[in-house]
Amino acid sequence: MLLFKAKFIAILLSSLLTAAVTAKPLMIASPLHGPPKYYVENDRATGFVVDITQWVLNDMQVPYQMNPLPWKRAYANALQAKMAIIGLSKNSNRLKIFDYSAPLYFGDLVFIVKKGREFPFESIADLKNKVISTGPGVSYGDRYDDAVTNRVFKVIPYETPVQGLKLVLRDRVDAILIGPGINGLRTLVNSDDALRMEQFSILEKPFKRDAKHLGFHKSMFKKEFLDKFNQSLRRAWDTGVVDRIVESYYQ
Repeated sequence: MLLFKAKFIAILLSSLLTAAVTAKPLMIASPLHGPPKYYVENDRATGFVVDITQWVLNDMQVPYQMNPLPWKRAYANALQAKMAIIGLSKNSNRLKIFDYSAPLYFGDLVFIVKKGREFPFESIADLKNKVISTGPGVSYGDRYDDAVTNRVFKVIPYETPVQGLKLVLRDRVDAILIGPGINGLRTLVNSDDALRMEQFSILEKPFKRDAKHLGFHKSMFKKEFLDKFNQSLRRAWDTGVVDRIVESYYQ
């Protein structure tokens, strides 16, 4: 009887080990919005939102695969429940489609304009008849979506944020909407020798304080996973891990 139990336990442990080794990695789409939040370096997804997500998943001991993709492809994969997605902002329509993690990061979305072409901004009404460049297919919440739908301002999508800054310099657009604040602008300027900080101004009032999340299509039934993810994410915030990761990109 004891021999039988020992064999049974050995078989069970072997099965569990095999399952752990062969477990499929969690597929995550990482949108290529550009440094410092998400981009590609040495053929790998990187950026501080990527690093925060990876820290949490490593803390959970969850196998995963980051897939850096242009936003439209990243979002399409998430809509089809093929992948989770990071960098997801909330709006009322998406809340019907996705289950969200707690915020991975908070950052100010700001308007960057050409030096000397500043304009007052206090509300959406101040954007009337302006031409604004943002990432293709992005949503920055219901207020932004409603303004786009009602054509308060015209949107010209940029291919990359750096290309968007060059649209500003060529007077093709009145402003580019990016985050996170001056640090986001500085990182983009430093990535291209043709750009200089003194060429740009940041409008004083941010458009909004934007939170970025990990999201799963509701059909993937990941609420229990997200509960555990949020526990590890809370630990990353409480122990200063998030702040250290973000700060490492501005040193």
